[in-house]
Amino acid sequence: MFSLPLMPMRRKSDSARTVDTTFTFGQRGCHFFQCASRRDYSRLPAKLTTLLTSAQLQKVHHVTLGYEQSFLLTWRDSRGYDHIDFQDLPDELTTFLLATSPQGTLLRSIPNIRLTLGPYSTSFYVTDAASYLWMNLPPLLLTALQDRIRNGTWLDKPRLVCLGADANFLLLTEKHAAVWDLSNYAVLGRMIEYSRTQERGIEEVKNVAMHAYRYQCFVAESWVGVLLYDCVPPHEVAGVEAMRAAVLREAQERSRSDEEARRKKDVRVKEEESRRRREEMQRRPEVRPESRQQSSGSRDWGERRQEFIARSKGKGLKLSLSFKISGRGVSGGFGLL
Repeated sequence: MFSLPLMPMRRKSDSARTVDTTFTFGQRGCHFFQCASRRDYSRLPAKLTTLLTSAQLQKVHHVTLGYEQSFLLTWRDSRGYDHIDFQDLPDELTTFLLATSPQGTLLRSIPNIRLTLGPYSTSFYVTDAASYLWMNLPPLLLTALQDRIRNGTWLDKPRLVCLGADANFLLLTEKHAAVWDLSNYAVLGRMIEYSRTQERGIEEVKNVAMHAYRYQCFVAESWVGVLLYDCVPPHEVAGVEAMRAAVLREAQERSRSDEEARRKKDVRVKEEESRRRREEMQRRPEVRPESRQQSSGSRDWGERRQEFIARSKGKGLKLSLSFKISGRGVSGGFGLL
């Protein structure tokens, strides 16, 4: 166990992500739910409750609950520093979380750390979006991850990994592939199977959390703000229902914001296109005055030639007209034939 003053911390960066939705269940009937506008929790480990109610805490990045009193909390304080706090996690996991460079700088991007714990906290998957570590994963999940790595580089990065009761799991990738064993979560399994048959179905799945100590219990969220759940313990249902309204409202606000951003982008593109056209018109060469005079003279003489011929025929005369156009104007002469 680590005390707060000894916890690694780092200045916040401009690239830190906004608050994600968090749904996590612990072994002793505890839970922690969070979205940008709401937070709900119950029966948490004492240390975690103390941290969450601290006056220093400004923002919670992520929470994961595990076996008995185990947990992970990443957070930002009122001075803008990021922290990692945890309790009773595997040594391999804490070594990853606290890894430092030779200069003593923390290697992990704290706002981006995401952890899923399996039953009894003996299996886990953790990432900070740049580095990854896992241990004791179900064989099918392990194979699915390894198949997506070539020469130490991801061919298709995981975007969501969930561990559930027994060896159940769910893997969703950035290219929207899905691999799962959800035999203990029948409703969730049918939902994923149906999503896979729909256009952009897997892509629309934003977040999923499975209760590793309660069969069939899960919470799933879509990008459009729909929140589904099944077999949640009775004392936690009210918390999920409260989150449902908040998640939907935030999704609608996000949709309006995205639409406004697209509208502004379209306006900027049109304005830029108009500006380029004006500049092109300004760069085109102007017609010289002499050229305009020559053109005008040519048109005048062409129009008057028919008039001259008509008048001459009326008098029984045949009129010859000759002229030339030079840079100084038009000159010419008349003669009788």
